Amino acid sequence: MDDKQTTPGVIETQLRTWGAELDRLKARVDRQIAEAKKDYYEHIEELREDMESALRKWGAELESVRDRVETESQKALGQLRGKIEAELKEWRPEIEGLMARASRAQSEADRHINDLKAHHRALKARLGELRHASEGAWGDVKTGVGKAWDELKPALQNAIAKFK
Repeated sequence: MDDKQTTPGVIETQLRTWGAELDRLKARVDRQIAEAKKDYYEHIEELREDMESALRKWGAELESVRDRVETESQKALGQLRGKIEAELKEWRPEIEGLMARASRAQSEADRHINDLKAHHRALKARLGELRHASEGAWGDVKTGVGKAWDELKPALQNAIAKFK
């Protein structure tokens, strides 16, 4: 009977020893897991800090580039504006001269048109006289019509040549 009691006692002792060993192993694994988690989270935190640092650096660089581009574009725009204003200023006397010449040409054209209209009316009146003239007055009317025609023709040709 002694053997029977011993065997279960030995088994129980062995089971307790193994249980204790399992508990120690489990505690050791739990510590290792905790350390691995701690290392993992520390590494994640370092990565996050590195990323934030890089983003701040890139943000500052981006801001600097944006400021340079903005400054350069404003400078280019200012130069273009200055060039256009200078050209407009340079053209102003030319434009004003052309406007004055156009105004004189308009006045001259109006004067020529009025002269041509007067010659036209005179010639038309002479033609009317020619239609109603008797054969005796034909010579006088013919001379007047010829003179009016001779005055109208060069005036018309002169006006055409002037405005071609």
